[in-house]
Amino acid sequence: MSAVVLGLATLTPVAAGQTPSDARQREQWAVAPGTVFDLPGAWELSRGAGVVVAVVDSGTRLDHPDLARNIWTNFQEVPGNRKDDDGNGYVDDVHGIDLTTRRRRQDLRDGNGHGTHVAGIIAAAANGRGVVGVAPRARIMTVKILDARGAGNMAGVADGIRYAAANGARIINISLGGPSRDRYVVAAIKAAAAANVLIVCSAGNESRNIDRVPSFPVSVPAPNLIGVAATSPNEGRRLEDFSNYGRLTVPLAAPGAEVLSTSRTGGYEYKSGTSMAAPHAAGVAALVAAVRPDASAAELRAMMLQAATRSSLPVGAGYLDALRSVLGALKGSDYRLGQAPLVRILLATAAGRGRRTTTTAQVATLGATQGIRRYRVAVDGRTVAHLKPQRSPFTIRLRGHRGRTLRVEALDRGGRTLSQATRRVSGVRAGKRGTRRGGGVGPTGGVSIR
Repeated sequence: MSAVVLGLATLTPVAAGQTPSDARQREQWAVAPGTVFDLPGAWELSRGAGVVVAVVDSGTRLDHPDLARNIWTNFQEVPGNRKDDDGNGYVDDVHGIDLTTRRRRQDLRDGNGHGTHVAGIIAAAANGRGVVGVAPRARIMTVKILDARGAGNMAGVADGIRYAAANGARIINISLGGPSRDRYVVAAIKAAAAANVLIVCSAGNESRNIDRVPSFPVSVPAPNLIGVAATSPNEGRRLEDFSNYGRLTVPLAAPGAEVLSTSRTGGYEYKSGTSMAAPHAAGVAALVAAVRPDASAAELRAMMLQAATRSSLPVGAGYLDALRSVLGALKGSDYRLGQAPLVRILLATAAGRGRRTTTTAQVATLGATQGIRRYRVAVDGRTVAHLKPQRSPFTIRLRGHRGRTLRVEALDRGGRTLSQATRRVSGVRAGKRGTRRGGGVGPTGGVSIR
């Protein structure tokens, strides 16, 4: 991200305007502005509306206050009539399926808590309470393959992938794995690619290079699969000690330690693991898919990898960047590029007092931007700066200028306004610090949670 620095101070920006603000959001370090994950700005462009994300895991607390509104529903199925109304081979799969049993009925209750935690990271609703998910308007399809002990098998993984791909999921999150390559899982991943479905997998928690010692399904080489390693608070730049890695197998690193999300009890809890990193990436994939419904699974993957912030971590592409991923998707749309330029102020914050005040803004420009010759920046209606065209998104830092509103205008060669945006300036809010760690690893043997 390019930056225009006017003054010397540096600060962490904060979400403003209609950005989600839930009761325990301050405890979600990955959601806080200033992390390399860069989520609040992405929310100004996409919330994941209309995208279904399948969570292949231990079930979901369907009536959780932060999840209930975002639970996927199969409207072709009549609840409780013990019939396969839609003819897809499953009885009463109204909100998903239970592959832990051969019984015809679907018991999606989460006896372990892992699946509910993952679901909240992806799509907890922006409802003013609890936590908020990466894609707060996406839908969660429950594919239960793990029992209350967190154990399952590769057959369940394969069947879960096939079910999700056949029933409308755009993204599949798999925060689990095992040591053995399974041909049925490989075939299911290939079938998902044909159905245009992106699969996001956790890298695992054995602190090893899985380029050398593979883990599955994350080590399956497929154009529609992304492996994700885990980073730690507060900026998310350090790889967690437990996280697996691999420059060939694991392209992205995302928040995965000390993550607060939804609990199977109906409350909230912290967990750590690459199990928590993968749903952060699945949520970003939902944000991207919402603005580019025409993109293939391979294109979604490519946009996320191309947008990654380069790092020295032992992963292929770098840190997952939510904002750049969404902006890249928008720029890649022929329709968007054919529209008039549009200026968006994604963040506007202020910190410090008096002459030490620094106002920071993050600005994005969309559409046909080649006609923009300069930007005019005003605080409370008073012009304070003129800037040359910048690569989008760019950051403006103004020292000694604090006001209630910030305006940015894009001007053409003759000084005419092509587009403008105004945003209220808010104070900086700190990200989470010092929370306890939680477990994210299940029992060994078969398939275990990560």
